Amino acid sequence: MFKGLTAIVIAIMLVSFATAAYASTDEFVEGMRNKLWRGAVNTLTGWVELPTQIIKGYSEGFMGDETGKVAGTVMGIFDGLCHFAGRTASGLVDLFGFWTANPVDNAGVGLPLDAEYAWEEGEPYDMFDPNLMDGGVKPIGKKLLRGAGNIFLGVAELPGQVIKGASEGAPDLGIIKGLWYWYSREVYGFSDIVTVLLPGTKDQVGMPFDEEYPWDALVDNM
Repeated sequence: MFKGLTAIVIAIMLVSFATAAYASTDEFVEGMRNKLWRGAVNTLTGWVELPTQIIKGYSEGFMGDETGKVAGTVMGIFDGLCHFAGRTASGLVDLFGFWTANPVDNAGVGLPLDAEYAWEEGEPYDMFDPNLMDGGVKPIGKKLLRGAGNIFLGVAELPGQVIKGASEGAPDLGIIKGLWYWYSREVYGFSDIVTVLLPGTKDQVGMPFDEEYPWDALVDNM
């Protein structure tokens, strides 16, 4: 019970810090609401991916060959399980990390889900398509690198945001934002590593980091 209360108190403190650190309270609240909503929806509807992908596999066949219904169905089952796990995992990160800052987007980072929500048709990602300039398994490597960078170098946000805040005449907000960004980097870094082989959302909702990499603020303000 004590651990549960401690976790709640810490969460409330971090949300308060994040609210103080963000430029617009309205924008922050809207970002939290959007992330919380999408997280809840994806967590509860991730299972829809399984029948959806099986139907797609049967309809489209294997590798675009509509005569390969059996092979297409088997691939649909595999894709459905992967998308089910990926969408549910993305939903859980959004749901329980609704107050955290996040990357601007996931363009080229990680394998993408077909659509934002499970019931939408979307556009399947073909990792075997030679015409994809940034296709194949490259997004998996980028997701792995982003995750490792955020986990091991996320701490750079603390001095970076402090120096940045001091240069803007708000060192106290720099400390708050540094702590918030550091913690958020760790959350998304861990998420990227754990789900590196699973498809995830193409776009991010919520409150984006000011900089792309955790060390950018430190380098730019030295």
